[in-house]
Amino acid sequence: HHTISIAIPLIMMHTNYNRATPPPLGTMNGTWILDKSRGSPSMRGYLETMGVTELAIEAHEKGEAEHETIHQIDFADNRFRIKKVSRVTDLDLELTLGEEFRQNMPGDRVKTVLATSECPGQEVRIESRMPTMNGVANVVDVKSLVREGDLLILVQTLTITNELTGKQHTTTRYFVPHQGEIGAPAATAKDSEGKSRRSSGVGRMLGADMDDDEED
Repeated sequence: HHTISIAIPLIMMHTNYNRATPPPLGTMNGTWILDKSRGSPSMRGYLETMGVTELAIEAHEKGEAEHETIHQIDFADNRFRIKKVSRVTDLDLELTLGEEFRQNMPGDRVKTVLATSECPGQEVRIESRMPTMNGVANVVDVKSLVREGDLLILVQTLTITNELTGKQHTTTRYFVPHQGEIGAPAATAKDSEGKSRRSSGVGRMLGADMDDDEED
């Protein structure tokens, strides 16, 4: 009888240990840098689906290869703010969950953006409908926070559909926490209203073919 009474508590303790609660996930607030070693970090498929010229795509790839892509996120309650810093774009965008953001573009065109979240701070879905030089593109940008061991990872799943051609492409990119200084402003810098602050050869080539608010 003594052997059984001792063995049962030991088994229960072992079972409870295996079912230990994992560390809390936390939030995606902070600064994230693109991990170019995994996933599909290249935006070629995305840009080709949009109808961007080969020259502009090559310029974009060169820019991303030579410079880091940074996302700074501030997610509080129903407000989502992201600052994207790369060689190609420098964008600061703030959205209120559930409220459509409308941006007037040249030629009486309008871009719409809607952000929703089932788990604020840990996941956000941004749906954009934007005019391009070759029609209209629908973009679904899902950012999710996941844990891999002791490291938090920000996973971006970017799906674009070209309304004219029906072509669709999905890009998956991984971002890891970043500490340190942020690089110089991009060749094409924009504020939350989409107004250009700087331009260069790369910026002009891309700007002629695409709206880069969701390109990275």
